[in-house]
Amino acid sequence: MKDYFFIFRHYFICMKGFVLVMGCLIVLCSCTPEFVPQSLIEIDEDALIQPTLAPDGRTGEVEASFLSSQHSFTVTNSMIPSDTVFRVSYVTTSKNFDVFKWVFEGGTTRVGSTTTVSGTTTVEGNINDPSTNAQIAVLVEYDSIFGGYDMKHAVANSTNIDIISIEDYVTFEYQDDLKMKSSATPWGWENPQDGWSDPSGNTTVTFSPCENAMVGYYTANGAGEDEVSRISKEFANFGFTPKNLVFEYKMDFLVLPNNPDNNVKIALGYTPLVSGSSSITIEPGELWSDASYDATAFRQVVVPLPIIPSFRLSFDKHPSVLNSAGQQRYPFSVCIKNLRIIPGNQ
Repeated sequence: MKDYFFIFRHYFICMKGFVLVMGCLIVLCSCTPEFVPQSLIEIDEDALIQPTLAPDGRTGEVEASFLSSQHSFTVTNSMIPSDTVFRVSYVTTSKNFDVFKWVFEGGTTRVGSTTTVSGTTTVEGNINDPSTNAQIAVLVEYDSIFGGYDMKHAVANSTNIDIISIEDYVTFEYQDDLKMKSSATPWGWENPQDGWSDPSGNTTVTFSPCENAMVGYYTANGAGEDEVSRISKEFANFGFTPKNLVFEYKMDFLVLPNNPDNNVKIALGYTPLVSGSSSITIEPGELWSDASYDATAFRQVVVPLPIIPSFRLSFDKHPSVLNSAGQQRYPFSVCIKNLRIIPGNQ
């Protein structure tokens, strides 16, 4: 009987030691990050960035994030200088990564980049490499100016990747100041018949409904009752990207019509400015017009513009039909405000 007791006691001590050893091993293994062999990692060959698969690299979840300076720009000068450059600074705030990559559409950098024929710049580096780790912060210059430009930021460690992709992150648009041309504002709208006024001239009670708008009066100082009153402006270096003209307009009738007609009331003209055309007189082609009488409240219009960098826009305010005395039967004024040129995909 004693022999049985001795054997059982010896067996119990051995099992207790075995459990203690296994418990220590479990604790030790749980505290050590597991490196996943290359054969067990799913890799997308088409991804912007790949896991490094480095045995001594970081492992686990990785998160891509960044900060930037101002990235939406508005210009008010219709004659954009050809050497205009806007700059945007970027810095990564990503977590648990070893390598990184920046991709900037339409932008260029001074160091550590390669630019493709399509105008896209790529910057990449490793935070453990002194020759590239400073590029976690990068200054990008945009000299194409008008349009919207995508950006991407990707990071990776030994086992994981993360990618941020933002369409039209950097945008440039034109906001018209609605001023008539003068010695003080040489960039303004040409107003040869003196039939239009900018917002600063519309403070009277008569034109209070057209506040903050430029107004084409029902009759022009330098034109007859039956003549068109035109304003025009030149636009330069707006690039070859698609673009839209956006504005709001309405008509303010002095006498409400009781017998409407189909005559054009307001029209938008477009003249391309191409090399060699400066000595030739080209009448503007019509991009848009309105012949109705119901635009008595502001409404927005979006007009696609041809893909030409330099052009001239004009607004023609047409007279009302005339009565037997040669005067306008339904005199009206036209109000235009919030005029912009924006990228065509917005």
